Amino acid sequence: MDHPAALHRIQVGVPATVEHSSEAGPETAKWVAETTQWFITFADALKLGMRAKDQLHPHLQELVTSYARFKGSKDWEGRSKMVGWLITLNGMKASEQLTEEQVRQLSFDIEHAYGEFLRSLSSKEDHS
Repeated sequence: MDHPAALHRIQVGVPATVEHSSEAGPETAKWVAETTQWFITFADALKLGMRAKDQLHPHLQELVTSYARFKGSKDWEGRSKMVGWLITLNGMKASEQLTEEQVRQLSFDIEHAYGEFLRSLSSKEDHS
């Protein structure tokens, strides 16, 4: 049998309801704060030298879940990069570590996604 949607769900590691963004609503301010918190937490984890899947995956999964709440986020480049990193981490054993090159690229991708997220906050069309 060929089930590409199921395979994608397993690779990403988050439910479809999380992967597909929600509409903006009364909890948007809370979501902005939570998403910002997860960006900072994940960036700090990388700066503190965390490299293993079991150290990074929970933080990245929470970040992607939080990020996915925003309308239009499915079209943001940063989201696809973060989902790609989730897939990479999901394919690793808990004790496996990212290489320095991977960490550098991951840091770059997270910083880019954070900048994109912040820019979206000043755009009314992303919150309507």
